[in-house]
Amino acid sequence: MIVTLTPNPSVDRTLQVQRLFFNEILRTKKVRLDWGGKGFNVSRALRLLDEESLALAWVGGGTGKMLEDGLNRLGIRTDFVWVEEETRTNTIAQEDSEEWFIRFNEPGPHIPDEAIQTLIEKTTKYANPGDIWVASGSLPQDVSDGFYADLFRMLQSRGVKTFFDSNGEALRLGIKEKPFLISPPLGEAEAMLGFPIKNVEDAKKAALAFLRQGVEHVAILFEVGRLVFASQNEMVTVSPLKVPNRNITGEGDALMAGLVYGFAHQHTLKEIASWAIAMRAAWVSSEDYDSIDKDGIIELYNRTEALSINMF
Repeated sequence: MIVTLTPNPSVDRTLQVQRLFFNEILRTKKVRLDWGGKGFNVSRALRLLDEESLALAWVGGGTGKMLEDGLNRLGIRTDFVWVEEETRTNTIAQEDSEEWFIRFNEPGPHIPDEAIQTLIEKTTKYANPGDIWVASGSLPQDVSDGFYADLFRMLQSRGVKTFFDSNGEALRLGIKEKPFLISPPLGEAEAMLGFPIKNVEDAKKAALAFLRQGVEHVAILFEVGRLVFASQNEMVTVSPLKVPNRNITGEGDALMAGLVYGFAHQHTLKEIASWAIAMRAAWVSSEDYDSIDKDGIIELYNRTEALSINMF
């Protein structure tokens, strides 16, 4: 089974405008709602490849109900813990040219202790050997930075493969528990390691640094879509596919879905990296979720070329 955990989900509201100006009324030409949050994005991307997953989260209010209904309509099974405060709404204003945008991310609701305990009980119930769990995104208010680290200790003791993507102190503490796979945001990886990641050699150096900490697999996405992907005994790189950049939200989550799909089907490291790049390309080149189809993803996969890198 594949489980995605999204501690701080959102409804993502994208407003299309001709130009962005300050101190003026901007009239939108197009509005799009997406059932957002990093783990939810992974579940949605996996669904495009006919891969089922269970989505867990804290949600609240009418926004939480929108998320539940929206994901269920997409065929994604959910099991949420409900809280009193409203789930956040993130708003993006994007120019028609797709060159400039402004994004407003809300902090998310306060999560009471009893809701934290209820989610922990759910994770314990669902954890089984060989499962893949994707834990990703920021943590909502009142949830400790050590939440992911505590979760990984429990999941890994039960034989679960943990895939991880977060930020800040939660990312640092989570990595200490040696997840099966990490795909950190580029800026977070640079901040943690203390050097910029501008090219393949930099990404190789970064991947090796995380592998030395005991992480089993590392994905470094950089340079507008180039990937370096490494295990403890192999490293590959895949160049970005030339596609239009139409969707600014969730490229890392689509990449993560490709990684999950590859591991779920026991593919080679090169094949897994190619699925990740193909899924990312399909996601960013589509104006909305409904325009992505499996045949298109497979066509992109067939265009990728993964090359081996000398690890030493």
